Amino acid sequence: MPRSGTWSHPRLQMSLMGPERKVIRLSPAPRYSPTAILPISWTEHLFAKVGSMERAVQRSFDDLGTPLSQVTFVVVDVETTGGSPVTSSLTEVAAARYRGGEMLGTYQTFVQPDERIPPFITALTGISDAMVADAPRVGAMLPSLLEFVGGAVLVGHNLRFDLSFIDHALVSTGRERMANATVDTLALSRRLVRDMVPNCKLATLASSLRLPHQPSHRALTDVLATGDLLHALLERAGSFGIVGLEELLDLPRLVGHPQAAKLRLTIRLPHRPGVYWFTDAAGNVLYMGKATDLHTRVRSYFTGDRRSKVGRLLRQLHAVHHRTCAGPLTAAVIEGRMIRQWSPPFNRQGKARRKNPGTATRSSEAGSVHPGHRARRPGRRRSWKPDELAGDPVDLLAPLADHVTELAEQQRYEEAAAVRDEAERLRHLLGRHRRVESLRNAGRMVLDVDGEGTIQLDGGLLRETDGLFEAVPGPGAGQVMAGDGHDNERIIVAQWLGANADKVRILEVESDSGLSMPSIRIPRLHELCGPLASREVSGASIRGELTERPTLDPARPVDPVGSVGSAV
Repeated sequence: MPRSGTWSHPRLQMSLMGPERKVIRLSPAPRYSPTAILPISWTEHLFAKVGSMERAVQRSFDDLGTPLSQVTFVVVDVETTGGSPVTSSLTEVAAARYRGGEMLGTYQTFVQPDERIPPFITALTGISDAMVADAPRVGAMLPSLLEFVGGAVLVGHNLRFDLSFIDHALVSTGRERMANATVDTLALSRRLVRDMVPNCKLATLASSLRLPHQPSHRALTDVLATGDLLHALLERAGSFGIVGLEELLDLPRLVGHPQAAKLRLTIRLPHRPGVYWFTDAAGNVLYMGKATDLHTRVRSYFTGDRRSKVGRLLRQLHAVHHRTCAGPLTAAVIEGRMIRQWSPPFNRQGKARRKNPGTATRSSEAGSVHPGHRARRPGRRRSWKPDELAGDPVDLLAPLADHVTELAEQQRYEEAAAVRDEAERLRHLLGRHRRVESLRNAGRMVLDVDGEGTIQLDGGLLRETDGLFEAVPGPGAGQVMAGDGHDNERIIVAQWLGANADKVRILEVESDSGLSMPSIRIPRLHELCGPLASREVSGASIRGELTERPTLDPARPVDPVGSVGSAV
């Protein structure tokens, strides 16, 4: 960006204040300055190994996204010959660059339109044909405007109107549309000050809020008024915990939420992985969750999630607590343990915490497939015990495949679909059981997880090293998040490792067989229906075709739960 304040065309003016010039200060530093909101407490966190969960300490503002004080805003405004970019042209363009509450430079130029300026436009703006006669055409104006804007966040009052003309000019001259982030002060005003003013017109807002500049339907004066309005709105946005650019961009949706006043509870949440829990006024835990980004995840409850359950949760919400963790795997384990101990009412997982993880469900129609199983009431589902899931998958799935074939031959397709779905549930349980047992049988295991460091497992359970599960405040103060040996934890670990195999490297495995899986692959239902329908293939031959030997070499970075993808 050039430092000079002089441009060759007499109708085009740009002023830029560089380091060698004194910066113009429009007003005292706005209250959204980070030092005016929260004290900063620096905390170092190393990923060399799994360490203890950090207390809820305010981190640097890098954790909160891009601080507003470090964001460059460019306020733009245009004057035109009409209301549509298709049938009308630009007559004037102005912009002002702001950063940290200070104006860094201005841009203003007339533009020679393709048609005469209508008399009512001249009466409104004061711009006549004579004033734009020597002005540059839109194609000659655009390079300097784009240079001035750069990658800054674009701001305007009813910005969509201004950008529609600028984008139309860009496209008509063979350029790409502007892809900058945008902030519309009209939308912000409707959310933040609508109850304070008769309407949200720029002139009304400037008068009601007593802004230093007043608009006059000229591009530069309107830009300066919009810049004043932007900073006034940012000050008010601070009451909603808006201290970063990401939150500002979401503000129109956030403030529209009926519980928006509780956004202040999310101010201190860092952009780190960890666990969080909501409590009511009595200190009871309402909900427990995990996140790879605590700040973003918790604030998302105030944006697009319109479930009635979330609405009830936020109405009871009184405080938000959190613990940062070394990474998402640790956070997932912590979440599972805390849910089992606290049983939060809004956690679906908490309602089923005492059920055997080897529980499946099946319809009453499918209940008559296996000999010895009693018929169940409609809606009841079949429970599978661990020793049953350890059996031969062909023996378990073959009766279901046979039943699907019979129902299909009888053209009872809806019943066949129900049995097919039950077979898929059983396949899922068989695969999960194999993963859990492979972790259990592996014994002590050391993993290197990208971004999380060294993780130690003992029979599939996360080992408590370096005070990882220290006491946390909540119901029953002083309770320790110690492992309870529940198979749900093995399920959590197995599922996470299977989904993130490319991030994991096995360093050590205690078992001589390593982390291995059974040699017989779990067949899909269609693989059994064909052979069984022909009655020409035995179960033994099917097993032979499904036999694989997914073995693991602990020294190489492969899927840490064996060939889970091919075994299920």
